[in-house]
Amino acid sequence: MHLYSNTDICCCQLNLTKKFYELRITMEEFKKKLIEFIFPPALTCSFCGREVFTGEPICADCKDILPKNDGFYCEKCGRRTRIPTNYCEYCSGRLVNFDIARSAYIYDYPVNKAIQNLKYNNMRFFAREFAKEMAKVYYKACVVCDGITCVPMSDKRKRKRGYNQSALIAEALSDELGLPFFEDVIIKQRDTKSQVGLSQKERIINLSGSFSIKNRSLIKGKKLILVDDVFTTGTTVNLISEKLKSAGAEYVFALTVSSVDMKKEENNAKNT
Repeated sequence: MHLYSNTDICCCQLNLTKKFYELRITMEEFKKKLIEFIFPPALTCSFCGREVFTGEPICADCKDILPKNDGFYCEKCGRRTRIPTNYCEYCSGRLVNFDIARSAYIYDYPVNKAIQNLKYNNMRFFAREFAKEMAKVYYKACVVCDGITCVPMSDKRKRKRGYNQSALIAEALSDELGLPFFEDVIIKQRDTKSQVGLSQKERIINLSGSFSIKNRSLIKGKKLILVDDVFTTGTTVNLISEKLKSAGAEYVFALTVSSVDMKKEENNAKNT
């Protein structure tokens, strides 16, 4: 008759407990998948409020009306133009530190609402939706980059909001493109007041001296995608591009979710 030691019994109990736990996890996953199969996620469209059963936050009809930046644009800054041009009136004659800039959408309804919800209402799922379209823009540009970084947020503001929306977009884009995300390369050393409503000159003064580079070895000789949510005057991405190139980056492709139609902004200003 074979006698089992206390050690053997304990090991057996541990193995049984482990197997039971693994089986329970497997059953829970199966149950979850079965429920999702029988009852697809019934979400409401984040724009129109109608139910969608695809598991996506935007319905097909609203996707069709998103203002894509797919018309004529400036070859340098990527802003919408009335005719094809290499340098539009906003970037010609100015020192532009990024090599090219592109945006997936025009900053207009409902994209502007989605960006605001991403930034201020914790609707983080929009980051992945934006990244899908930004990936298409990247491939269309026929540029081969080595990695992705993003416009940083000060520690104070990040603690208050809980996340940096540009980092969320960059991380999602990293997954889409299969490129590394260099999150901690650009640092915002101090908090600055909001850029909303400031002129280009005021934006430069506001941001002056606020950015620095660390982990320079990660970007030396690299071609980088610089991600942000909105390209307004281009001041932010231009200042950061200067820092990146001074630190050894070979090429900077500024890629944003959206860009502001400056002609429309000017017309709105005249009418107010």
